[in-house]
Amino acid sequence: MVVPYTLGLHEIAADTYAYLQPNGSWGLSNAGLVVSGDEALLVDTLFTVPQTRDLLAAIKQALPAAAIDTLVNSHSDGDHWWGNQLLPDATVIASEAAAIDMGRDHLHQLLAAPGDVPLPRVVREMRKVFDFIGIVPTLPNRTFSGELEVAVGKRTVRLIEVGPAHTWGDVLVHVPDTGVLFAGDILFIGGHPVVHSGPVERWIAACDLILGLDVETIVPGHGPVVGKPEVRTFRSYLERVLAHATRSHRAGVPVLRAAREMDLSGFEDWIDRERLLLNIGAVYRELNGDGTPVEQDLLVQLEEFATEGPRLAPRPSAEIAALAGRLDGPAAALVADGAGPLAGRPVLNVLATIGHHPDLLVALVPLLAQLNQGLLPFRERELAILRTAHRTGSAYEWEHHARLGSAAGLTGGEIARVEEGPEHPDWSEADRTLLRAVDELHDGHALAPDTWQALSRSHSAPELLELLALVGTYGMVAGILNSCRVPLDGWLADLNL
Repeated sequence: MVVPYTLGLHEIAADTYAYLQPNGSWGLSNAGLVVSGDEALLVDTLFTVPQTRDLLAAIKQALPAAAIDTLVNSHSDGDHWWGNQLLPDATVIASEAAAIDMGRDHLHQLLAAPGDVPLPRVVREMRKVFDFIGIVPTLPNRTFSGELEVAVGKRTVRLIEVGPAHTWGDVLVHVPDTGVLFAGDILFIGGHPVVHSGPVERWIAACDLILGLDVETIVPGHGPVVGKPEVRTFRSYLERVLAHATRSHRAGVPVLRAAREMDLSGFEDWIDRERLLLNIGAVYRELNGDGTPVEQDLLVQLEEFATEGPRLAPRPSAEIAALAGRLDGPAAALVADGAGPLAGRPVLNVLATIGHHPDLLVALVPLLAQLNQGLLPFRERELAILRTAHRTGSAYEWEHHARLGSAAGLTGGEIARVEEGPEHPDWSEADRTLLRAVDELHDGHALAPDTWQALSRSHSAPELLELLALVGTYGMVAGILNSCRVPLDGWLADLNL
């Protein structure tokens, strides 16, 4: 059955209904209704008292004889229970874990407070859209753990606890006689979900449970009514978040940058992209095991994440590769098919960004090719570039050259202490001199006499000139990378050198 994604009550199976609130973004959740004779079970109330009044009015108009005797709250987010007070005589059921969280919830008081309240931007925006006045928290009066069967007239409804996943106490509401499932926020369609508690692996397991149930019609917590193919797509999103966040955490990448660098192919059109930051952070929190990063701190960063993208989007690889005809040898290979350890990889985002000025790219690439196949030993070159990346704050240069440095023979410990500079006691005298040279070029644009003399004893004049050009060129490129906000190449996380 195709159910139109429009505001209001829709019959999705015999005596079974979904109340939908497009577009499913923050606070626009769905609800469900199961009817048998004059008895009814409601799945979730809504974010505010006015929204819930509209829900109940729609039910009354369509089904005037139905009395809502039972209310199931699928979890503890306010947009699924803050309207409970409008059903004062109903038996209100939730998982024990959800009920505990609901009892601790005081966010509605902040949202309803008069005047300016210091809140994250996304929460401030909700205050502008929704009317939070008059919410009186009405908690469940019946709780359970595991599974529970509830009678609705002659029908049976199964409640299946699958949290912690989205929250600590998520519950699926299965209506076996019609093949309907109300998934709550275990399923978001057309938008990024929010991982409040995790672990993500349990959320993936919840998707597997849904896929194993005898259901055809699935009502998500947010978004249109769907079937199992959309559950599989959502599951693949969770798998990608988990894999990317785990790799990024292992590499020491900050949460904000990890969220910016995630490959969203196939999910580009999903709304509420800013939630990706919370989801990456939830995986980090699980891996850290110490409660960090705190979700409230990540909420403050949502605006920064949502507004900071590339200032110049990299041009398509094919357009950059077309410039290879204006170049020769290694320079042509660099823009056509990669070069050296990066052979066969897509055009680097840094080159695709500079490619907005084709003449500049054609002039710069031969210099980069020369510096990367020049006189300086591979290990020295990568050590100098890594220190340059650190001093210029270029995450892009650092991520690329940490991998190239490993291929050049730098150990993990050496790469880690590049950030500590030449004074670290574990450096050899030669490495210390090289790192000091990079710092002097960065700070004063000239080598000190002692540094020049020390380098002259082990390097030829052409090698010295190459070092000066190397540090200067990569410092210049770092300025382009940082200013244009060039995104890290999506394939880099899988690069093993």
